[in-house]
Amino acid sequence: MIRYATSSAIPYGRNIDTTLSAPNRTLCAVLVLALALGGCAHTQDFVLSPRDKPLNLKLAEVSTVDPASVRSWAIPDSAKDTPDTQAKVHQIIDRAKMRAMQDMTENLSPLPALRVDPVPLVLPPVLETRPITGQGNALDPALLTQLQQSSPGADALLRFGITDYGQTPTAWKKGVIVFEVVSTLGIAALAYVRPATRAIAGIYLVDETIEESIEAYSGFWALNEVYRPVRVQAELIDLHNGHQIWSDTETGFSDGRWTRMIRTVTPEERSAQLKAALHDAITKIVANLERDSGSTPSVQP
Repeated sequence: MIRYATSSAIPYGRNIDTTLSAPNRTLCAVLVLALALGGCAHTQDFVLSPRDKPLNLKLAEVSTVDPASVRSWAIPDSAKDTPDTQAKVHQIIDRAKMRAMQDMTENLSPLPALRVDPVPLVLPPVLETRPITGQGNALDPALLTQLQQSSPGADALLRFGITDYGQTPTAWKKGVIVFEVVSTLGIAALAYVRPATRAIAGIYLVDETIEESIEAYSGFWALNEVYRPVRVQAELIDLHNGHQIWSDTETGFSDGRWTRMIRTVTPEERSAQLKAALHDAITKIVANLERDSGSTPSVQP
């Protein structure tokens, strides 16, 4: 991180001469947190059973993107949530889903261990809302039977979806804010236990809480403008027994151009950012799936 100055285009900043600006400090914290979370995002490794033919894989996509979060950057000047703005936001989300399915299919198809069905599976409503990661229980037998009947011959289902589109992932925001609050409380507590500094502990706590909150949200704004992050979750379900055998969460980024913090980003450039970030997330998930599968099954023509 080498940028040391801020500008009037950034919502808030201080110490601009010799230290990182507030948005950049939080941006650094968010990126460090991303590395920490990314390292433990997927479940334990698994090994595909030896086969004399590729694994027949069915794909299905869900969407848990909050339309309000997309509206905040797609139509920022709209004061009201009208049917017209809702239609525009849903169009953006639908296009993102189509691109995600295309990216996932194109990235998985070259893998020799898999035979990907190009026709996506339409999921039952219960699977549209079921959380992807952290599932320890097998699918309900009736639901599993329904999936087997709708995808004959399939060995596994890869269910995936975009959770955050063009915005800092919610999980990261919570992590950064918790870190800021805990560190502030710790310093205030140290000040309080010493009689000489007890009088200023409360003032420090109030001042720092307000300041760190502003800095955190400025950093999220900077991350969104520079990288337009896209977060994708995925899980692999064994269609023979209904168990989740693998899951992953990855966040993709566009190229990082710091000038986006001090100039207007055109809709065309933002669209290119989102496309690149989504492709990055999908590529990471496919790479993790290939890596975590352990051994590659043999393939017969």
